[in-house]
Amino acid sequence: MKRNLITTLLVFSCTIPSWAQKKPLDHTLYSKWTRIDNIKISNDGNYILYYFGSEIRSSTIIQDINKPNEEKEFSNVDTWTATFTEDSRFVIFTQSQDTLCIMNLKTGNIEHIPHVKSFTLNHQSLAYLLNSKDQILIVRNLQTGIQQKYTDIDDYFCSNDGKIILLHKKTDPKIPNAHELKWLNVETNTVNTIWKGENANNCIFNATSDQCSFIEKKGDGDESINTLWLYKQGDEKATVLVNSQTAGMEKGTLLNNSTPKFSKDGNSIFFELISPPPTIDEKLDDNTKAVNIWHYNDKIIQQDQLKDRTNYYKAVIQKKNGFVIRLTNENESIASDFDNNNIDENILIKTNFNYDSDWLSDVRSSLYIFNVKKNIRKVVNKHMILDNGNLSKSYVLYYDAEKRQYFTYSIKTGNTINVSKSIKEPLYDVEGDHPRVPSYYAPKSFIWSQNDSAVFIYDQYDIWQIDPAGIRSPINITNGYGRKNHIVFRVIETKWNIDKYLKDGSLILSAFNLNNKENGFYSIDADRKASLIQLSMGKHLDYVGLISPNSQLLYDYPPVKARDANSYIIRRSSVTDAPNFFYTTDFKNYIQISHNEPQKNYNWLTSELVKWKMPDGKTAEGILYKPENFDPNKKYPVIFFLYERGANELNFWYDFEKSSGDMNIPYFVSNGYIVFRPDIYYKIGEPGASAYNAVMSSLKYLSRNCWIDIHHIGLQGHSFGGYEVNYLVTASHSFTAAASASGPTDLFSLYSLSSYSRYMTETYQGRIGGSPWNKRNLYLKNSPFFQANKITTPLLLMIGKNDNSVPPQQGIELFLALRRLKKKVWLLEYENGGHQGGGIDYTIRLGQFFDHYLKDSIAPEWMINGINARLKGVDPGFKINK
Repeated sequence: MKRNLITTLLVFSCTIPSWAQKKPLDHTLYSKWTRIDNIKISNDGNYILYYFGSEIRSSTIIQDINKPNEEKEFSNVDTWTATFTEDSRFVIFTQSQDTLCIMNLKTGNIEHIPHVKSFTLNHQSLAYLLNSKDQILIVRNLQTGIQQKYTDIDDYFCSNDGKIILLHKKTDPKIPNAHELKWLNVETNTVNTIWKGENANNCIFNATSDQCSFIEKKGDGDESINTLWLYKQGDEKATVLVNSQTAGMEKGTLLNNSTPKFSKDGNSIFFELISPPPTIDEKLDDNTKAVNIWHYNDKIIQQDQLKDRTNYYKAVIQKKNGFVIRLTNENESIASDFDNNNIDENILIKTNFNYDSDWLSDVRSSLYIFNVKKNIRKVVNKHMILDNGNLSKSYVLYYDAEKRQYFTYSIKTGNTINVSKSIKEPLYDVEGDHPRVPSYYAPKSFIWSQNDSAVFIYDQYDIWQIDPAGIRSPINITNGYGRKNHIVFRVIETKWNIDKYLKDGSLILSAFNLNNKENGFYSIDADRKASLIQLSMGKHLDYVGLISPNSQLLYDYPPVKARDANSYIIRRSSVTDAPNFFYTTDFKNYIQISHNEPQKNYNWLTSELVKWKMPDGKTAEGILYKPENFDPNKKYPVIFFLYERGANELNFWYDFEKSSGDMNIPYFVSNGYIVFRPDIYYKIGEPGASAYNAVMSSLKYLSRNCWIDIHHIGLQGHSFGGYEVNYLVTASHSFTAAASASGPTDLFSLYSLSSYSRYMTETYQGRIGGSPWNKRNLYLKNSPFFQANKITTPLLLMIGKNDNSVPPQQGIELFLALRRLKKKVWLLEYENGGHQGGGIDYTIRLGQFFDHYLKDSIAPEWMINGINARLKGVDPGFKINK
């Protein structure tokens, strides 16, 4: 079935190469560009559904995997709420916003139910609320077809197993907010009124569906009062669990209107408290009420405190004692699993990250263990440089950045053990280039074995199995194969893969080759110490998590598995092939099941990995993007696209989309440019020179090619890439034109604007490694603003007025400096933009700017004469007067 929404070109001759017939990309295509997303697979593994569409048209594809040519396409479907039934017989979805569709997957027959406000499917119980005068709720058993009707329902809440539904009804139409909750047992069709009050919301069930908890909200706005209620099946009515009078409620704290959570055993209920700022004393002088007092001992500076003056705390109450226990303090949060019905008696608490923690030890992260049943809080570790920690049943695992080792804390004994000291390979980021202790190779969540007998950690390449008790020696389960072959192995951290490991000790691993950038999957039996088995590798991206703290590559689309079958769906793409879904049962053989090819009829791009020698002898990497119709006998203008290190993205699909700061590589390459993205290798204190060395050495290397037009070389970068552009035009006259978006220009003024700005400049991307008082010359040397007189390259600057990362004043400073120096400079200030912005407007202007300087085309009106402020929103100045 054809679904290509891009108008195709007529093929007039089969003798002409296919790329010669393809048009370049243009700005009319953004809204038509198609994408796939949101794959779902039935429990039996026989059916899939996914989103397919563009900005102007969207569809849901439903397909029998065994009959790939019989897919069904439905328009105006909410793919995100579409779902298969547990027995894989039906798929339920809404179409045209309010039509509920029940499709029999075997016959293809569809039942349409109009005017549906919402629906919920739990196991075989389908509940849907009609948008009618009587507000009818229908509850249907999809196996038996039996259904029940309930009237005057304005909301409903279903248990996970579908056995219980709470019906939220108005009790008296004459009284606003007069409601009742009814407990509906779906299996017996018995209904009991369990509560009457104003308005119940945020209802939640325990694991066995015999208890529920909910929030009653009385009143509106700031005057509203919340009460936490609890009901247990068999009780006559719900009872108040927490209100302002409950024992343990501290003065000045209130119950927040957020969803409560049950513990695993159902005996504790967790909720959130808020502490609003005190009421302003209106008797005080207006200036006294308006003053912000900054103090040198403040752990959090005033501007950050003022962002939200309300404090939020996690709390718990146990049914047996009815006493509220506050778990977290100010600037603390929960660091362990905090999902409903999955909270154990021990909870891990951490201090929230503070940007001043690199120099102010008092605000560094601390870890605490809180035992809910015993109401005991213990210190695990205080003043940690890196914010991290993971909780199992018996241990807390954390990485000590100063010692560069992993430690476990025994919850039972309170003992702390270094569990990685015998590992000789570095566990820290060996490529770390920031003036701070290096980070570590962090997973999303550490994976523990049954009974906490082992846990996995990573080095740069391989996976280690660690004994948390520190008795058995660590085992490299990938046997050093990753290090020997420069392949990064990581566990796919999905429930199905972890369940597989807990069941039989086997795992599916993602693999990424740092040499050739190939990606794929391996398998291993971790418990039996069996050898790695390569399943598939190729010049594409299937799944890549965070392989290192310095890697820009992240292709975080983990394989989706059918619950009851070894059927998997991956999302595969490459630089030349748009993302599509593939079906596999073994990660060796794949069947393509979606066919999205928006690039097919347009002059697309190719990528090459380029390696060259830097001035210091180091081998550097970068990606060279060429047009699909590349002709080595022509000369091409080149744009260097800058941002940290991106060579691992060799096979990354760059979608065709409007620019939000970064140049859109496909657009420029399709229109006759070559784009080069060099990796930047930083030296502390020399961020500017580091960019210079990488770019200039790569320019020298590339200029050996006769198809490089050395007289038409451009630069473009966004954020810190924008900074690198700003610096390079002060240090070299080799560039014909440059465009910088949201980039720092003056490290002195940036340093003292906020805690984040100081951290960014001194420790993070700025990498200066000290303050302006002990590194004054480095701040001067690395600030483009102070070298503005050296700039000869025409420069296009872009800023967003609401940028909270790089203040827009940074761009204005450089613009005013260059204007004063009578240099060619333009500044695009987007009043509705943040750190990213500009959209189609910036995309068009960036193209016109480079076309003028790198292709010698005529400049548009906005470049020649500017646009008077009176004409803003009237005349964009895109017109080119030939």
